[in-house]
Amino acid sequence: MDVRKLRDHLVLSGGGGEPRAEQREPQGEEAAFDQASFGSAVRRLRAERGWTLKELSERSKISQSALSRVETGQITLSFDRAHALARALDTDFGQIVNRMVTPDAPRVHVPTNATGWRSLTRKGEGHQVTQSNGNYEYLCTEFLYRKLVSGFATVSAQNLEEHGPFVTHPGEEFIHVVEGTVIVETEYYAPLTLETGDSMQFDSTTPHAVLTAGPKPARVLFAITDPRWE
Repeated sequence: MDVRKLRDHLVLSGGGGEPRAEQREPQGEEAAFDQASFGSAVRRLRAERGWTLKELSERSKISQSALSRVETGQITLSFDRAHALARALDTDFGQIVNRMVTPDAPRVHVPTNATGWRSLTRKGEGHQVTQSNGNYEYLCTEFLYRKLVSGFATVSAQNLEEHGPFVTHPGEEFIHVVEGTVIVETEYYAPLTLETGDSMQFDSTTPHAVLTAGPKPARVLFAITDPRWE
């Protein structure tokens, strides 16, 4: 069981026990799990405690890399790891679900004194994250309330089977091909080829995937609006 099934269990059962009849969801397509909102809830809980990713990693026994990917909505957790994370945050999984951002829920505000800030990443010193579809180097990550997530992606997946399911998250996304050729697959349009030097900006709620067009990985500069802060 991963956190999506655990979330559904909590929603249906009201926190425990068997699902109540009036809360049963219709059979058919599984309800979408918003990984970005789950990551937002985890990050807010961590920030409220004044902990760094390293501190939460030490408490939960989950690697900093994995926690970073959870907080940015890149991955979900298994049942056991989700509970370990909740225990490390001195809460339970139901409370994390309750803190998830929904369209009707208020966003977290950037503190009024968080002005005039800057964030620096020297060459080769970005936060490295490895995923099945490529490697990511996140830039300028030490400021918690930035509204833009940026970095470089080395795209290695050549097809959707290697990439995995389409990605979707609130906000907008910008990509610029630095090296190689990529193919942008979306749910609504025919595949789009971008050559070195080409750029694209799009509504990232559109299910999408960025693939390399050949046997060699492509390198892409990306920027994503972070929906967690107003």
